[in-house]
Amino acid sequence: MKRESILTARAAVVLVAGLTALASSAGAQAPVAARRIGEEIWRVTASTGAYVPRSALIIGADGKDTRLGAGPSFSIDVQYLISEYAAGYANGTLGFNSITLGTAIRPTTTGPSNQVMLMGGTAGVMLSAPLGDKFQPTLRLGGGFKGYSFDLTDAENQWRPTADIGIGFRGVGNGPIEMSAEVRYLPSSFDQGKLPIRGITPQAQRQTDLVFSVGVSIRP
Repeated sequence: MKRESILTARAAVVLVAGLTALASSAGAQAPVAARRIGEEIWRVTASTGAYVPRSALIIGADGKDTRLGAGPSFSIDVQYLISEYAAGYANGTLGFNSITLGTAIRPTTTGPSNQVMLMGGTAGVMLSAPLGDKFQPTLRLGGGFKGYSFDLTDAENQWRPTADIGIGFRGVGNGPIEMSAEVRYLPSSFDQGKLPIRGITPQAQRQTDLVFSVGVSIRP
């Protein structure tokens, strides 16, 4: 792929998310140029970027919320190409975030650290459309589960259903390598009862996350 296409992909992520990242992963040009594994055509993509939670885990009555901060993310996306512009996908994502404790958390709650690992496993369909010889807009539609792993005293890990909706673009070159950029929207809920809370009735709090990423794709 040409150097100009790579710079364009990175610049778009900066514009949308305020963050770019180096990426390594999988992909290629058009399905007609892909190599078949038996009768199947695959694309594998590795991406890196930012995982940005948008909702508070617990809204404090005094304005001091318990919430997750933004952190780096990494994901692997495996696609089975159904047609030239449609593919089924399975995705695994990790986010490395931190938690800020609000007034609804018990005062005795301590570490060992304030780190939280966010895990996502989703599947669905990836659609694309031609826009010139080197550029393809993409639309991701899927769902799966989102997990929270805490490093706090008396906090329990949990998994919640989530949707997986993304828009982005793919830069298509003349060889087996592609660059891509994407914004994903992961709406779910969060069970407040899994945290050591005080003075409130736990509920399933709405939790929406954004994932901004750039990636490299290759077709084996």
